Amino acid sequence: MLNLYRQLISINLNNTVFEELSEEWLDRLSSDARGELISGFFNAGILTINMSDFNRNGFYDKVLKKDFKQYCEVLCALLNPILKRCFRRMFLGFNDNLTEYKVVLFMEGREEDHLEAMKFTIEIF
Repeated sequence: MLNLYRQLISINLNNTVFEELSEEWLDRLSSDARGELISGFFNAGILTINMSDFNRNGFYDKVLKKDFKQYCEVLCALLNPILKRCFRRMFLGFNDNLTEYKVVLFMEGREEDHLEAMKFTIEIF
């Protein structure tokens, strides 16, 4: 049953992100990354994005990897309102006792690139 909830949350979250994320970022996604950009343990509030998914036309290899921290911060700023709105609808709207929800978003590169993962905490009220 928990796996079913995970799938529903993932589909809802990723569909919302693909609908609302700027075309500039969506155009950078590799074609094989179109299904699930954000993965993780949703009920625990742990999300992960592999930044190497943004490698259409070599963007990750040529540009993003060189200034990894800055691109993670920019993407997080764009995702922040989307994630807040989405999680507010999914979690806060269904449980009157839940007054806040915290999400930890990790952005990481390819393992062989040895980039330190960026960690962002998003508070949802």
